[in-house]
Amino acid sequence: MIILNKWRLIFKYFLIVLLLVLITLRILVIFLNIADIAGMEQNVIYSIQQLLYNGNLYTSPLNAPFSITQYTPIYYLINAFTAKSLGFTEDNIYALYHIGRFWNLIFNLASSYLIYRIGKDYFRISGSKTLILFVASFALNFAHNFAVRPDSLHDLAGIASIYAMIVYYQSGKKNIANLLLTVALTAIAVFSKQSGIQFIIIFVGFTFLIKDWATMLKLIASTVLFYGILFYTAHLIYPSFFENIIGGVKNGIDVTNFVEYILTRSIFILTGWPLILYFLYLLLSRNLLFKGADISKLLAISGLGTLIFASVTALKMGATTQYYVVFMNLALIVALNQSFKIKASVKGLKFFIDKYSLTSFFCLFIILIFGFNTFKSIANFKEDPKLISQKTSTAKIAKLISSDFKSNNDKYVYSNLGTDTYAPSRQFLNNIYFKNCLVPQRDILEYSTSKLEVVGYNEFEKLLKDGDIEYIIDSNPNSKYEIVKDFNKIKNSDYTLVLNSDGYLVYKNNKSTWKRK
Repeated sequence: MIILNKWRLIFKYFLIVLLLVLITLRILVIFLNIADIAGMEQNVIYSIQQLLYNGNLYTSPLNAPFSITQYTPIYYLINAFTAKSLGFTEDNIYALYHIGRFWNLIFNLASSYLIYRIGKDYFRISGSKTLILFVASFALNFAHNFAVRPDSLHDLAGIASIYAMIVYYQSGKKNIANLLLTVALTAIAVFSKQSGIQFIIIFVGFTFLIKDWATMLKLIASTVLFYGILFYTAHLIYPSFFENIIGGVKNGIDVTNFVEYILTRSIFILTGWPLILYFLYLLLSRNLLFKGADISKLLAISGLGTLIFASVTALKMGATTQYYVVFMNLALIVALNQSFKIKASVKGLKFFIDKYSLTSFFCLFIILIFGFNTFKSIANFKEDPKLISQKTSTAKIAKLISSDFKSNNDKYVYSNLGTDTYAPSRQFLNNIYFKNCLVPQRDILEYSTSKLEVVGYNEFEKLLKDGDIEYIIDSNPNSKYEIVKDFNKIKNSDYTLVLNSDGYLVYKNNKSTWKRK
């Protein structure tokens, strides 16, 4: 017994050390002075800059600068409020990146804590398994959860809403306050990222499954009322709110992206697929949707619902493995709760095998592989010779354009750097010139299946032909996407190449007079 207690203590300390290592790696990520570690961070930072500068989070994409703030507002507001409270302005670009990544670290830790509490308080996960669940949950984050994006806040609010719904049913009293809290948390998820709508749909579906009609009616009524007030208020504050979050998104189906960047991605093959298959096996073999307590059914349908939603939305162009994070966390709870133990034939292994299920070892595997993946990403960003050389080129571009802007700051810059170019090489360009840049979320237009009705393509073409765009920053080779017809033809005839530096081509308008209307 003394030996077993000693091994338990050693194992707990080992997990704590792993957690500290993971947190240290995430802190290193926060202070990486590069843009776009994942998911086009510059797009989100640009909207935060506009919010700090003049309060215009959502502007009409029909008019210059043709900006699309893609997501709902809470994440932007949190970052802008934090920056302003700390005395930073829209010009403190590095600080804005650091603040956003810091908040995501906090959101990830909070999500892991809730996963830990759900497993420990309601699903009989105890001892060292609770600690390994917490550490595995924290490790289980893809790069989109590190970057300045609302995904982590969305995931936290979704997991918190599941926790609140579990409390609602476990208490036995079905307290209306808990139900309203659940609806409020789903609203936070929706107002962090539009995909948060999945959680209220899952809960309504659950009440239908267990035939809890009273709760279903309360859920629907409170959701319609609460969501209606929030969306109407957002529209009053920002008249172009719906133009951005609905009209600004038209991603088509991209099966190739789904297969290549999600289903066959190595880290997903090693971690995502085993969790999906084991979860579905447990779901079917143990009839988890229809047997057991209500909270067990709720966990099962939440896992299944988030899996289905992730798989459907992952078919769209630009989707990533990050969509599966909430499901994978819930699947860990189900697996640890339902898993069997195996007996050891070797006496020395009895503690490790008999005490901890195979799922526990898989959790340890998740911790190690995601930790290694984070370490590898940091090393690549710091040592990538291509990225280092392009940082130098970015500095040259900034010097060139800034010197010109001293005499006339009322100019437009268009960065024609597409998603088919090296993403991190865009290095803050739209953030540096956020007051002057056009189409700062250019990748949204490129990913769209057809032209977005809310974007003023004709107005952009007029600015281009009239010489109102002073600089065009292009890639070498040029991106295949043209924002308007004959873009490259107009560029070659009306603009002069003034800088060619390591993959960047900077063109200046060759008309003699400035004609901003």
